[in-house]
Amino acid sequence: MNEKLYILGPQSVKGTIEVSGAKNSVLPIMCASLLSEQIVELSNVPNLNDVSILRGLINEIGRPSEKFEENIYFSEKTSNYNIVVSEDANKIRYSVLLLGALLATNKEVILPLPGGCSFSARPIDIHLEGLKQLGAEIIEEGNYIKATAKELVGADITLRFPSVGATENLIIASAKASGKTILRNIAIEPEIIDLIDFLNSLGAKIKFIGSQTLEIMGVKKLGEKKVNHRIISDRIEAGTYLFLGALAAENYIDIENFEIQYNISLLKVAQKIGIEFKILSSNKIRVYKSNVLKAVEVETGVYPELATDLQPLLAVLLTQASGISKIIDPIYPSRFQYANELNSMGTDIDFIDSGIKIRGGSKLSATKDVYSYDLRGGAALILAALIAEGESEITNVYQIYRGYSNLDMKLKGLGVSLDRDISGEERSYHELSTK
Repeated sequence: MNEKLYILGPQSVKGTIEVSGAKNSVLPIMCASLLSEQIVELSNVPNLNDVSILRGLINEIGRPSEKFEENIYFSEKTSNYNIVVSEDANKIRYSVLLLGALLATNKEVILPLPGGCSFSARPIDIHLEGLKQLGAEIIEEGNYIKATAKELVGADITLRFPSVGATENLIIASAKASGKTILRNIAIEPEIIDLIDFLNSLGAKIKFIGSQTLEIMGVKKLGEKKVNHRIISDRIEAGTYLFLGALAAENYIDIENFEIQYNISLLKVAQKIGIEFKILSSNKIRVYKSNVLKAVEVETGVYPELATDLQPLLAVLLTQASGISKIIDPIYPSRFQYANELNSMGTDIDFIDSGIKIRGGSKLSATKDVYSYDLRGGAALILAALIAEGESEITNVYQIYRGYSNLDMKLKGLGVSLDRDISGEERSYHELSTK
C-alpha cells in the first residue's frame, strides 16, 4: 500500500510536543523479554507498526502479550518457544535479535533475513561472527538463517566495528551462556544501556569493565519475578522536533521528554549552527525559531558522536543556513537518497564522497510525489514540506510511521494541517487550510 501525506506550506508551529519512548530501545528489550520466566511489563512504549509486528512474531513464538495505551504486558513463560520465526520477520530490522534470544532459550532458531530501511545492505555478519564464537553453528540458506547450539559458552569477543545490533544480539545471547563473556569494542548508545538495565533487572550479571567493554556472567534462569521497566525516550525523535522548532516555530515550541543527557552531541551541533534553545529541565527544552543559521561541516559517528539517523533531518535545516555545509556519514555512506527528493523541492545539494554538500539559503517549493525511501529521509521531507511554498505530496510514508509514534496527532497539536491518505489512490490537487 502506497500511503501518501499531503502538506500545504509554509506552516508555523507553536505549543508543546512530547517525545515518545525509543523505538531502538523497546524493540531489543521486547526480544530480551523472551529470556524472562515471569511477567514483564514495559511502559512508555511507542505506538509504532514495528512494535506491533514484533509483538506478533513473539506471540507466534509462544509468548503472548497485551498492549494497553503505552504499556505492553508479557505473560509468564509456560512452555518452550517455537523455533521457526514467521515471514513477517523480514519486515523489520530488529527481528534479527530473535537469533540471540532464541539461541539463549531454545538453542535453535530458523529466522527469515530481517528487513527495515532500504538505504544500505546493512550486513549482519558481525552478529553472526559473535554468535559463532559463543558456540552457535549458523547456516545461511537462501533468505533464511538456521542457528543451533548444543550449548552457548562464554567467550572473549572483540567486535571489528561497534555495531549497535550486534552488541545487543551478543548481550542477549550471553546473558544465559555458560561461564563468562567479555565483549570488547561494543556500541554504548543509550539504548544499549537501557537493554543492560532491563536484563540486570531480570537477574542478569552484566557490568562495564571499560568504556567499551562488558563482562557478562551467564546465569541459568532470568526473570524469576515480575519486572516493570520504563523505556527511555527517543533521542532521534527529540532531534527531529528540535530541528522542526528551529525551522518553523511561530516563536518557540517546548519539547517534553527530551532527555538532555542523551542529546549532548546534538545540542553542541545545534549551538554551532546557531539554533536558539533554552534547557528548562533535565527532560524539557524550549526551541526558538532560528532566523540566522550558520553553515557547518559535520560527520556522524557512533555514540556519543552525532547519530547517523539525524543527518537527513539536519540536511533540511542546513538548506536554510548561510553558506556551504557538508555532512559526511562514514557509517552508512549510501544513506543520501533523500537529497534528490529535496533537490526536486529547490534545494542545492551535491553528492560528495560519503556525504553531501549543501548550499544554503534555498527557497523551497512544493513538489508532487516526493518519495520516502526510508524512515528518517521521509521525516526530512516532512520538515521540508512545512517550509516549502505550496502543497507537497509525500509517498511511501509507511516508512515514516515506522519510527514516529502518533505523529499526525502530535503535529496537529502544534497547529500543523496535514492530510494522510492510506488508500494509495491518486488524488487531485487541493488546498488544505493552514493554521
